Amino acid sequence: MFVKNLMLLKGKLTTVTPKVTIGKALEIMKKNKFLSVPVVEGNKFYGAISKEKIYAYFYEKSIDKSCLLTDFVVEDVMRTNVPVIDPMRQVEEAVHLLETKSVSFVAVVDNNGEFVGIVTHNAIFHQFTELFGADKGKRLAVISYDIQGQISKLTKIITENKGDIISFVVIDPKSLTEVKEIILRLKTSNFEGIVEKIKVAGFKVQ
Repeated sequence: MFVKNLMLLKGKLTTVTPKVTIGKALEIMKKNKFLSVPVVEGNKFYGAISKEKIYAYFYEKSIDKSCLLTDFVVEDVMRTNVPVIDPMRQVEEAVHLLETKSVSFVAVVDNNGEFVGIVTHNAIFHQFTELFGADKGKRLAVISYDIQGQISKLTKIITENKGDIISFVVIDPKSLTEVKEIILRLKTSNFEGIVEKIKVAGFKVQ
């Protein structure tokens, strides 16, 4: 899946410009219950301003509170090393950046250098939930040896026994015995029958 299919579009985001005062930025974050917001002007992405960054700056610099709120602007405090990604990159790359860069979002910038949106942890979690088909059908977890033809064998059993596969995810538990955990969601009126057939075929069902 491409980043563009998962990102929150710029037009739907709450942003601030570099010259907005710290007081105004905090007010915007409080009103919208955000911990951070993108810093954007026009189509250019500058970074992110967060409550954490503001509070850290306040204590490190020992600045008078009223002075910080009125005399300092976002560009004085914002984080500028927020990772960016092209909308045509794979979602896995955005996930890696979220995981390793300690950020609340990854900025999406197209090949013209224009800011078009962000990818957030919540968007990833939502997609993950959709991928696993949560709350849809019946869940089936199958343990299979990592050998050729096992997935085809499993899906054939399901379809031949009136099972409709809603979602199918293979997880590698990094076992020394080289097994895979296959998580499925099925729509069927023959769930118990399918489970029994799968067991008879040599699979372990959890």
